[in-house]
Amino acid sequence: MSEAISSAVVGEAVSRIFSAIISKHEDGSGEESELERLEMAHIKMEAAIDTSNKWQITDVPLLRWRKKLKRAAQECEDMLRGCKQRALEDEETKKQVREYSFPRRVAHATKSLVSSFINHNSDECSSKAMVQRFERLAEGADDFLRYVQLGGTPKQYMFFDPLIRNLFAGKFVEYKTMHHGSQYHYIAIRPMSFEERGLEAMLSFIYEDCKVPHNSFRLGFMLRLSESTDIIGIAIKCLHLVTPHFKSTAEKQLTQLPTQDFSWSSQCNTTHVRNAHWNSVHNTLTRWFRPDPLCCKGYDYEHKLPACSSTADASSTLSNIFPEPVCEVFLQRHISVSEYNNLQGSSTSCSSSSSQEDAQAQPPLKLGVLFIPHDGVVDDLTSTTGVEIQSSATEAIDGEKQPRTLVNVHPHQLDEMLIPKAIDYLYNNSGATICQISWRSRHGSANLCVEKTTKQMTRTRRVTRTADSATVCSFREVERVD
Repeated sequence: MSEAISSAVVGEAVSRIFSAIISKHEDGSGEESELERLEMAHIKMEAAIDTSNKWQITDVPLLRWRKKLKRAAQECEDMLRGCKQRALEDEETKKQVREYSFPRRVAHATKSLVSSFINHNSDECSSKAMVQRFERLAEGADDFLRYVQLGGTPKQYMFFDPLIRNLFAGKFVEYKTMHHGSQYHYIAIRPMSFEERGLEAMLSFIYEDCKVPHNSFRLGFMLRLSESTDIIGIAIKCLHLVTPHFKSTAEKQLTQLPTQDFSWSSQCNTTHVRNAHWNSVHNTLTRWFRPDPLCCKGYDYEHKLPACSSTADASSTLSNIFPEPVCEVFLQRHISVSEYNNLQGSSTSCSSSSSQEDAQAQPPLKLGVLFIPHDGVVDDLTSTTGVEIQSSATEAIDGEKQPRTLVNVHPHQLDEMLIPKAIDYLYNNSGATICQISWRSRHGSANLCVEKTTKQMTRTRRVTRTADSATVCSFREVERVD
């Protein structure tokens, strides 16, 4: 009898608790409604900023207004990201609560209700005030654009760069040539338009020198395009950011490309199967590399520090190291012991047990670098010591993930962490083939790989257009190793 009464009391308590929780959100002013309003305000401010960038503004008040609007858009984006993160955490908590016993679920619901009653009014007022503030700023963006149109001058983009003109026309290029009988050049640039992402392009550049294999390299990157984009210029800037220490022929080969000789083709001139294949590849990769197309959008990205520069601030992230439009950068080149030991700015040298002569006799190793500046937010960077973790790095040897995980590592430390150790290990272990390091942060990721090359380096290698994508996938597999 007492158990029945107790059960009835508990049931009534649960009913009242959940009725209170439900009624609290019936007025439509819950988190979902505020999140939608916040997202709409952010979109309006972003649209105003993007549109104003197409006008030449000289009036100081308008410049100050745009600066304030950019700052507000950044704050709004940060708040959006925080709200979405809390929503994910709440969903995870709900999953855990479902596993609780019935009495424990009741206790948790009661505690949540009491806590919500205590904090509800202050939190609700604060969040509503923030949303209303961003909505006011977004509404004011319409006035800002009207003043811009009255006091500014439209920027007339005449597409002086033939690359941009053809890409905006939906054309793509594949260029192949052999110089001096031994220097093979291959470049492909393919655009794709998205409703929510705008116009993007994938670039792949391969240079193979059969007489001097050490100069060979492969470069690939994906970026969002605008009328003023300098594709070759951004590619060179990315090279400087990725490998500031290495003296490479990549920049020279890029600047000497005969872009005026490129033969452009329309998408409709290729087979449907081929178009469908590359559209599928691009669609998959862009959502992989930049899950949120609006992240970091519309903000200044000048005066970048190299990703591998020791002068970069420890709090820097990839999204403020690389130009904002860049979604992915991949570089593959060769590296020898002597070259690395002679790097300017490198504080770490290789201490191989082999003699310098033996090391020189070894074939150069292949270095692969992959940076994804806008990779999705990592939600498992947790600490048991209470120290906030901004990033983590894990190593893998021959595909086997190593047990040690390093925390709060800056991207500029990755090359000195991996390359000396990889050179020593690969040259002194005949069965070893590859060493990798994977770096993840709350926004952006990086992967470095050092692997052995074949001894017959002078042999002409068959170049395939899917090489870059395959290497990217092999890099990302390291992160999935348990």
